[in-house]
Amino acid sequence: MKTASVLLTLLLATGLAGFILVKKFAGSKPAFYAKIIAKQAEHLLQSDTVNWTDFDIRIEPYEPYAAVCQRAKTRRTQLASKTIQEAGSAFETMLLNEIIPHWYGTEWDFFGHTDTPGQGKVACGYFVSTTLQHLGVNVNRFHLAQQTPLNEANTLAAGTEVIEISGESTAENLANIKKAIGEGICFVGLGSSHVGFLVKRRGELFFAHSSYLSPGTVTIEKAAWSPVFCAYDQYYIVELSNNKAFVKKWLNNEKLKVIKHQ
Repeated sequence: MKTASVLLTLLLATGLAGFILVKKFAGSKPAFYAKIIAKQAEHLLQSDTVNWTDFDIRIEPYEPYAAVCQRAKTRRTQLASKTIQEAGSAFETMLLNEIIPHWYGTEWDFFGHTDTPGQGKVACGYFVSTTLQHLGVNVNRFHLAQQTPLNEANTLAAGTEVIEISGESTAENLANIKKAIGEGICFVGLGSSHVGFLVKRRGELFFAHSSYLSPGTVTIEKAAWSPVFCAYDQYYIVELSNNKAFVKKWLNNEKLKVIKHQ
């Protein structure tokens, strides 16, 4: 009884906090709230611990951020003599395991636009645009972050097709996403209000984003366990590390033209 009471209290508190944040962020969408609260309830009843080393995903940074960013840009130049596949793999490793770990724990805010991890606050769009820019992607981080998820996807697609996934259930969407993308890192736009990075490693999907729900910071989690990820029913996905057009633009320091609101 005590355990059930604690769980109920936690669920009510989490659900209320989630309701307030999502209402502020996503508007009045009862079905959306229901998905959020249901997924949070599921979390209270399961262990969501991930052994990140099993997936070769680094959570803690291991050297100063300035050094990481400088080496990433130097490495980009060195990769010019490699195949596109090798360059794409290096891009994924540097973004996921060298750049992004510095950002975990940085506080979310709808208007946050810090370019220094761990200092200030960062919105979901600025988390994406800033980390890409710091890796050497030639894009205006302000202009990119201010677009809709679909426009951000079309910008990063670099002329290739955006993968659109929409299904009747979370399980269906996750299954279709797994079929649609290869192992690597992608941009993902969720509906009309959220963005992040989608990672496929060893058949599992992970979602790295600046979360407006708990913990209210930049985080990475299994997509199937993420209340934010599972609340949406429309996804716009662009493979980055497997996208030859995007990787070539990155290698050549070619400016990405931001597709803006029409």
